[in-house]
Amino acid sequence: MRFLSDHKKRYLLLIPLALLLFNALFFQFSNKKIQEAILDEKLVAIIEKTDMLAASVEANPERPWYEHEQNIRDAVEYMDRLYQVYGGAYKSIGGELVQFTDRYYETTIFEPLEYPEFIAAINADDSGKIVIGYTPENQTYRELHLYFRWMPLYSASNERYLVVGGVSQYSIVTQIPVWVSTGQWISMAITFVMQIWIVVMLAQLGHIWEQRKGDKWRDGGDNIAAH
Repeated sequence: MRFLSDHKKRYLLLIPLALLLFNALFFQFSNKKIQEAILDEKLVAIIEKTDMLAASVEANPERPWYEHEQNIRDAVEYMDRLYQVYGGAYKSIGGELVQFTDRYYETTIFEPLEYPEFIAAINADDSGKIVIGYTPENQTYRELHLYFRWMPLYSASNERYLVVGGVSQYSIVTQIPVWVSTGQWISMAITFVMQIWIVVMLAQLGHIWEQRKGDKWRDGGDNIAAH
């Protein structure tokens, strides 16, 4: 009880509340990291699809490069039909990259060739990843994680196809179950109320102790003896 009557040490009672706040922030941080991990897995799936397509295209170096166009078109258009996934294939026509696949988009048309950083990336490497931020019409800002690859590599640079796939946080179909976050917040709310109640009770006990200036309980034995 002397601890509760000490004006400086009394503030240590707020430590449980500070820990509760830390737990709330940690939960939000963990949820964000889980979403990022799911997005990374989504991008890995797109990379694997693109690399498998490249492997099939480059399996027979003797085959003319242009005979792969229909297979590339079918594979990329299938990828583009996936929910909120970008898929596009390009070929060189008259020295210009032209997209020859149809788009199945849920948002406004996204064109990676409009971004100088993307042009620099595809000119520097045969394959790679790049993140481009954009805001579709009447929608919120998002970062599109793109993977590109030239194919087939055995052909001259002007005879290659460029395949591009991309995902954003809106491409995530499998979400964290609602009951997980709901249960966590309910648990935190109950803990918060209990912590507040304990702190108030301890503060009241400390005030009573301070008013009495220590133990002021009557001695029951003395009272009985006096009678």
